[in-house]
Amino acid sequence: MSGVRVCVLVEAGSDATRNPLLRPLGAALTARGGGLTSFDATVPWEPSDLPEADVYLIKGGDPAVLCAAGAVADAGGACLNALPATLRAIDKIRSLALLERAGLPVPPTTVAADAGAVAELLRTAGRPRFVKPLRGRLGRDAGTLYPGEHPAGGGPWLVQDVIDGPGFDYKVCGVDDRAAVLRVRVEPGCPDVPRVPVPDPDPSLVRLGLRTAEACGLVCWGIDVVTCANGPVIVDVNTFPGFRGVPDAAGWVADAALAVAGRGRAP
Repeated sequence: MSGVRVCVLVEAGSDATRNPLLRPLGAALTARGGGLTSFDATVPWEPSDLPEADVYLIKGGDPAVLCAAGAVADAGGACLNALPATLRAIDKIRSLALLERAGLPVPPTTVAADAGAVAELLRTAGRPRFVKPLRGRLGRDAGTLYPGEHPAGGGPWLVQDVIDGPGFDYKVCGVDDRAAVLRVRVEPGCPDVPRVPVPDPDPSLVRLGLRTAEACGLVCWGIDVVTCANGPVIVDVNTFPGFRGVPDAAGWVADAALAVAGRGRAP
């Protein structure tokens, strides 16, 4: 489809390391007869500043990006992923509940409204728990806490069983039914840790990703998986991953964007 205008709603647009997909995505769209612009919603802007486009990619979970996506959607713009699906998946307890109802493996989780409630849960449990903010991003303020400790930052919080994994996670990401698996040693608060592609991944990991995407209504999707003695556990959902280490991802996203533009509505 020629002449399709795609706009990516991003955060920290001046930091090329935060949005490595943009350059290859622009090339992939150009090769398909389309064009790409980006809009950094984390710098001052007015609603009239939003560019005209046939489809908008919601690439970022910053509240300012979501506000821009809301303004676009309210004006009838097509978004990828669809805004309602994006908002569901970004809300960690909503996405966890969706996965649990779909029969997918997730950690036992308790929601605590404030740091005092977290401390009481730790005291009652008498053992370490993994604690992360309900609306946290990029691993910030997430980690294992022990009885007597308090979380940093603001709540609400998710208090989960510690998953005893092998020391690394799997990142499963994809677009529609095309997927890639990477192995990563996660360091909370460090989004740019090395990712090692897994050339022949366990098919069950790919199935977990596809089922998560279906449960959450996502076209572009990603999950973090920890494997343990009882099998894989999904510990996070990403509405639009960066696809670092996935060279084919730009073409996948370009194809999905053109498909949405062709339908004239969000999937």
